[in-house]
Amino acid sequence: MRVWFNRWFSTAYHLITLMRAGAPDGTVFVGSSPNPHMLYRLVCDEWEEEPALPPGEEYAAFALRFCREHAIDVFFPRHALTELARHRDAFRAQGTILATGAAEMMALLDEKAAAYEFFAARMPALVPPYRVAHSYEEFVAAYEELRPLCARVCYKLTQDEGARTFRVIDDRIAEAGAVWSKPGTKLTWEMAQKIMRGYDFSVPFLLMPYLDGREISADCMETAAGPIVIPRFKTDHRYSEVCFDADIMALCTEVMQHLQIDVPINIQLRSDGTRYFLLEVNPRMSGGLQLSCLASGINVPAIALSRLVGTELPWAYPEHGGVRRVANLETPQLLEG
Repeated sequence: MRVWFNRWFSTAYHLITLMRAGAPDGTVFVGSSPNPHMLYRLVCDEWEEEPALPPGEEYAAFALRFCREHAIDVFFPRHALTELARHRDAFRAQGTILATGAAEMMALLDEKAAAYEFFAARMPALVPPYRVAHSYEEFVAAYEELRPLCARVCYKLTQDEGARTFRVIDDRIAEAGAVWSKPGTKLTWEMAQKIMRGYDFSVPFLLMPYLDGREISADCMETAAGPIVIPRFKTDHRYSEVCFDADIMALCTEVMQHLQIDVPINIQLRSDGTRYFLLEVNPRMSGGLQLSCLASGINVPAIALSRLVGTELPWAYPEHGGVRRVANLETPQLLEG
């Protein structure tokens, strides 16, 4: 069996290592990226430097050709995920299993406003107040509508990955004497207006209250034995806590039922201090999945690969649930306690 990872995050190093541990002997892992120095190259059996193509039709044609020429059996895409999902039948016709959900669902989740609209119709309590801005005037109006509802407003593009455009509007960072403030992704309302006046809004912005409670990154997957749900509570930059909270697991299970995606997904939730709201759903293995696997003992990448080729690997939650802390390191370590 030959498995391809295209243009992933560096944490694919851990995903491939986990997948290899449960894969049949002789499985070959092929990696590719325009960057020849990607960390996951170290755990691939074969490596190809791919062209720096944008995620469109040209890249889909490249990927189909790559799978033919390298006899790829299973393809786990990250780059161009939505575009590639539209070609699932073409990959299958030439003998490659594409590890994505249906194209329509991939496109829905790729557009954050559309995803919120989808869940607002099915799980309204899960969706925070939000506005979508298609122009500078709509951006200002959205901020003015949301500001009375919360301490701070945040925004991001409706099409974003890795929170690259996420910002929090916080005028406190410019107060006299705020020398200990760490702006990071924060900016003042004046700065936000200046930036937005120069933006063409070809991709709209989504605005919502900034939720300052705990964040959960839940790694999930449907299996024949039932859904896997591993809620990973983010605490600080040093470690996370995996806690098998029954309410959170039930919430994530309901989300999965609406999506009907048969590959690993990541559900991100955040609290306002009283209840949890949906941030987004990533329809792929998360960058921190190895942390969930380490803390739970459930090898999600290996289970996913086996399911795609028709074999169900056994799995079980830890006998003693509790809270399992795991260090947020590039090479994770399980902590005591």
